[in-house]
Amino acid sequence: MLVPELTVPSPDRAAALLAGVFGFAPEAGLMRRGSQAVHLVAGQPQGHGRIDHISLTVPDIDDSLAALMAAGASLDATVTPNGAEMIPEFWGDGLRFVYLSGPETARIELCQRITGAAPGVGHDHIGIPCHDLPAMQAFFEAQGARLTAAVDLTRPEGMIPVRFLAYAGGMIELYQPAQATRAAHGLWSRLRVPGLAAALDGPEGLILAPL
Repeated sequence: MLVPELTVPSPDRAAALLAGVFGFAPEAGLMRRGSQAVHLVAGQPQGHGRIDHISLTVPDIDDSLAALMAAGASLDATVTPNGAEMIPEFWGDGLRFVYLSGPETARIELCQRITGAAPGVGHDHIGIPCHDLPAMQAFFEAQGARLTAAVDLTRPEGMIPVRFLAYAGGMIELYQPAQATRAAHGLWSRLRVPGLAAALDGPEGLILAPL
């Protein structure tokens, strides 16, 4: 399974928040919640980085959000300040989603498919915004990724192409915002990939590293 790496000033503090609020538990050097694992490293991130967020699938987004807020989580006010929203174009009947603020404001998304919601909490996808989506898609496909869904979202700010790719036991969401900004080394800093022989530099500062 793909493991996103989270760079934070204090891994111990980040681990405590992931455990106490989000229900992760330490396991073999990782923090894990169901099928989603996170690798914590010490460093000084600058913004959210090339990887924007991780997304957890949940059976019922209203129940999950209420439980997390009661445990001390807070909404990411820059994305979903009013709570859960809907993307009707995704997965046939639509998807409900909400963004929460994780360690050092690292974005953690909850999502629930309207039809076929997952029975438990776990990995849904890792979100990567791109300036050149075809180039990023070609890079992942060269590593063995497989396209599973392609949707073009029509929004007031413009067209947003979105591509979902199955890769290394996980799911990557590539999307090209209408007004993308360049990302420096950030919180979700790189992807750890099982079976990768050596670190690999991808487009736009993306880094894949062995797990």
